[in-house]
Amino acid sequence: MKASKLLSIIRKDIKDYPIEYLKNKVTDERYKDPLTKKLAKYNSSVYDEIYQKDIEDDFEIKDDVIKNIRRDIGYYFDMYAGGDDENKKFTENITLYLVLISKKPIHPYSENKKDEVYYFNGSYYCKGRIKFIKDKNSLCRYCICKNVGFQAMF
Repeated sequence: MKASKLLSIIRKDIKDYPIEYLKNKVTDERYKDPLTKKLAKYNSSVYDEIYQKDIEDDFEIKDDVIKNIRRDIGYYFDMYAGGDDENKKFTENITLYLVLISKKPIHPYSENKKDEVYYFNGSYYCKGRIKFIKDKNSLCRYCICKNVGFQAMF
């Protein structure tokens, strides 16, 4: 499938998602967890990016890769969030966009090497990737992040 076609499908699939709810989590006092706020901010910015993205040099994406990513996200939702079809669909599409079109990490990142996921010297790095890539149906195998070497962890 062409990237432009996948982008069109993603836009159609997420158009009815209640994005304002997600954007409001960033400032809502009921959400105390900084990770929840960071994820809400990142995912809502990716949502906006999806609608601003123009693919200039279209490229081919293997249908099996798309199918595998959807399957692996389905596995996690079945294990940890059964019945949350709306967020599953949103997560699938955001992940497909990040991994296959924009080539960015699945998780929020910064330029601070103390953070779990960070951008440095033209590459993305994830401190947890080396561990979590071994999990069943791990999405880490699709993520652009590189493993962080042992010495860089300290």
